[in-house]
Amino acid sequence: MNRTIRIALSIAISAVFLGFAIRKVDWAEAAAALAAAHYIYIVPMFGVTVWTLYIRAQRWRLLLRPVGTPAMRTLVAATNIGFMANMVLPLRMGEVIRPVLVSRKESEPLSGILATVVLERIFDMFTILFLFGVSASLVAVSEQVRHWGYYLSGLAAVVAAVVMVVRWQEKLALRLLQFVLHPLPATISSPVDHFFGGFVQALETLQSPLTFLQLLGWSLYLWLVIAGIYLLGLLTFDVPAPLLVGSITVSAIVAIAVSVPSAPGYIGSFQLGCTLSLAIFQVSQSHAIAYSIVLHLTQFAGVVGAGLYSLAREGMTMRQLEAVSEADGAVV
Repeated sequence: MNRTIRIALSIAISAVFLGFAIRKVDWAEAAAALAAAHYIYIVPMFGVTVWTLYIRAQRWRLLLRPVGTPAMRTLVAATNIGFMANMVLPLRMGEVIRPVLVSRKESEPLSGILATVVLERIFDMFTILFLFGVSASLVAVSEQVRHWGYYLSGLAAVVAAVVMVVRWQEKLALRLLQFVLHPLPATISSPVDHFFGGFVQALETLQSPLTFLQLLGWSLYLWLVIAGIYLLGLLTFDVPAPLLVGSITVSAIVAIAVSVPSAPGYIGSFQLGCTLSLAIFQVSQSHAIAYSIVLHLTQFAGVVGAGLYSLAREGMTMRQLEAVSEADGAVV
């Protein structure tokens, strides 16, 4: 699928998501919610947003130990610039730009750094599923939602178990994969085998079970801090939800929503994630849209501000950043 079609498809997905998110919104009610909001909480929202970028850089440093020892300044700059690129460029090009910038700056092999980005996604997926599963199990919701909490907690445990088996019982995992793929046609088995190869390469950066546990700790720390942004949002709009469980639920569902390909800045998917998660706490779609507008703009400004700061410190321009994404976009 070429770049133009992928961009068009991602924009279409965003449009559909945005349509679902606003289809029952009473804009007068949304405006009233925005007018009554406590905007004093926006200031710490900016700070926590930038803090999450620094935590990501710290976790990335742990992942990169087998590849090299990039300077922390390089990792922070690449993280800030990469996440800014996700906000303003199509196709999540920041996921490519981050490792490319580190590889060029530190003269480290790009393939190894790209593998750590894949591993980041794996640990983020596990943590999101785990936190959402636990929160959905604890919050006062319908039995159906509670059961989904149990299912997702179990799925998180399965993800963790698969990671451990593949990493430390690689030969067994490969034999099991070949057994499963053997009856399937090559059009299906080849892409799966190729993906699994990249997955195994990514897991090679896990040097020991201790590293695995450290990464789990960093990932839980990261996503609890991210939940803090959504907790401040609950306070901003006086949302009638338990602060800890509510913030974890919203952050997890929004994270799942924005993982789907979408337009730059996660437009549409972010709004849908907010409306779906707040509906669990009986928040109207109109109030949820008001919440999403403030949270989205605040995080956008925080991430883009941090990215522009790092871009200036690195002596780069947006045009050069686009050139990096176009030149190296084929590597993932």
